[in-house]
Amino acid sequence: MADEIKKESAEDKFRRLAETRVNAVLQKIRILSNLSKPPYKFGDEQVEKIFQAIRSELSEVEEKFKKRGSKKTSGFSL
Repeated sequence: MADEIKKESAEDKFRRLAETRVNAVLQKIRILSNLSKPPYKFGDEQVEKIFQAIRSELSEVEEKFKKRGSKKTSGFSL
């Protein structure tokens, strides 16, 4: 397998890594939702801070992709 990875194109490598990383992020977001259930207690301000941090980081990453000329699409598909 190591030889196969060395021979893969830049696009194939991007696709392979992006799918793995995006799926990992999506799984972490799903796990985060577990905090919305009992026995956890939280306030509106705490929730806003969480989602502001996520939105901010996501915006920064999106800008990095846009600067490289990536086209924005609806949904996620490789």
